[in-house]
Amino acid sequence: MHDSYLKNCFMNIHKVYFITMLFLMALAVALEPSVLLLHGFADILRSPDILITDYIYVGGLAAAILNAAVTSLMSLGMLIVFKHDPKSATVSNLWLITGFAFFGKNPLNVLPIFIGGWLYAKYMRQDFNVNILTTLVAASLSPAVTQKVFIGAESDALNILFAIGMGVLIGFVFDPIAKNIFKAHDGYNLFNAGFAAGLLAIIITSTFASYDLTYTMNSQWSSGNNTQITAFVILMSIWLIGIGLYMKREDPRGALRDVMALKGFQNDYYSRCGTTCYINMGVLGLFCILMANLVGFELTGPLLGGIISVMGFGANGMQIYSASSLMAGIALATFTSPLSLDDPNVSVAFFFVACLSPIPAKYGWHWGVVAGLIHLHLATSLALPSGGINLYNNGVAGGFVVILLLPLLRALEQRKADAAASA
Repeated sequence: MHDSYLKNCFMNIHKVYFITMLFLMALAVALEPSVLLLHGFADILRSPDILITDYIYVGGLAAAILNAAVTSLMSLGMLIVFKHDPKSATVSNLWLITGFAFFGKNPLNVLPIFIGGWLYAKYMRQDFNVNILTTLVAASLSPAVTQKVFIGAESDALNILFAIGMGVLIGFVFDPIAKNIFKAHDGYNLFNAGFAAGLLAIIITSTFASYDLTYTMNSQWSSGNNTQITAFVILMSIWLIGIGLYMKREDPRGALRDVMALKGFQNDYYSRCGTTCYINMGVLGLFCILMANLVGFELTGPLLGGIISVMGFGANGMQIYSASSLMAGIALATFTSPLSLDDPNVSVAFFFVACLSPIPAKYGWHWGVVAGLIHLHLATSLALPSGGINLYNNGVAGGFVVILLLPLLRALEQRKADAAASA
């Protein structure tokens, strides 16, 4: 019975995501029912996308939502065309696409990377399904594609050709790099692809710098959209909770108990709880938007992307217990340093730090605070070495936090075990 239920749950992943993205498209049209919506979308497609390029600032909230929906549906279409068999990671990877489509990903700059991933599968003589999810997250380097249009050759046509080649090359090499870098953090950084992308971005940026081709960091942040974004997140969260409760309508109380029990180190929640994860995703969305309003953050495209990404990983390792400890660490870091919660970069890290959820889930809430404190200082410093072309900058920071902290935690754990054995 349980196996049959889970099979149906996995088959519903694509359907739920598809309906949600159609809802986003309808919402975009409702917010801007005029040709201005398409003008804003066109502005997004023409933007350089380097960190930070807030698509709400570039094209408006409605156009940013439309871009998120179109980019997401294109990604889902790729999975369907290549007959991808949905799994737990499908949920988080698709929602990452949606989140980052509010500040850096769009249909034009992710397409060459997708082609590169497909070519890699062909070259390795393997089914594209083997690396299709990794190809999705390789789009974290999509600003490298768009930015290449604006620097380099004197000819615009040549620049575009180089940009496409850049994207194809990134997609081609990304899968083996990401899979091997996983060993460095052993699953304690949920944004594994971000760590891999960061290292690759540093190589790209350094190579270009040798030829006097440098990227100029961007700083475009929207403002004045708190009410609309708050309503948007609440609506999406209620929708996801409703899906989870409907699919578990035979035992809604049991579903809620399952959500409350999600605080172990095991990251694969979907295989254990099925569509109950949608409830967890919705609860995380409500928690994040509540925290954003309590702290007084300006709700921007990147911050919205962070909240949506946290919601997506509600199926793969994130829950309130762990996220709250890491957020507390971010807040503590601002009290013990010149950094401020008013800084938009800090507000974004406040949510993306949840990539380290396995640490407090395994070692306790207090270690989550420590991890969050360290994370903030790294996250606000690492965008520059990668030239701003890696959207998953917090994934890079998270990877270094784990490399630094995990050996210490394991040593302390071993000492405790040795002491217990000798007692």
